[in-house]
Amino acid sequence: MEEILEKVKRVAEAAEVFLVTSEETPVQFEANRLKHIQSKQSQIVALRIIRKGRTGYGITTDPNDADRLVEAAVETAEFGMPARFEFPSADTYPKVEVWDKEVKSVPLERMIEQGEEMIAAVRQESAGIVCEAAVSRDIISVNFFPMLNSKGYPEKVFDAVRLPSSNTPFPSNKKIPIGES
Repeated sequence: MEEILEKVKRVAEAAEVFLVTSEETPVQFEANRLKHIQSKQSQIVALRIIRKGRTGYGITTDPNDADRLVEAAVETAEFGMPARFEFPSADTYPKVEVWDKEVKSVPLERMIEQGEEMIAAVRQESAGIVCEAAVSRDIISVNFFPMLNSKGYPEKVFDAVRLPSSNTPFPSNKKIPIGES
């Protein structure tokens, strides 16, 4: 991130870099049985700049490609909207917890049980029904690197965790989605 900020200082009046990491763990059921469990991880670096009074934006999945990221932000700034704002200062903002920390540590075994419980609840009402179900744990973390942060960096902005689930019974070849998030 430091390399990106150093490069962008030469071409923009202001900038901010976001590092977004995510981890998804979907558990899927098909025909009333566990079909598969998957784990996906991703990392994205996003750069937003103000150059010559206009906003520019670049994004990459390769945090080592600072040149291309800065170049993309500069190119989009040429046609970007006028920047009628300033990026936030390096003040300390209160941390707001908006998620249950317990969700982050829900074990895979419990996610499988939840899927099985959803299917069992539907089948209890109609034994011959065939269901699909899904339970997923999604964890997203955003780190913010402002160009003029006098405290240094990284400064974590937020974590988000969700545990959505859904169940789709198939009576008489018709789908009826049931879910919550």
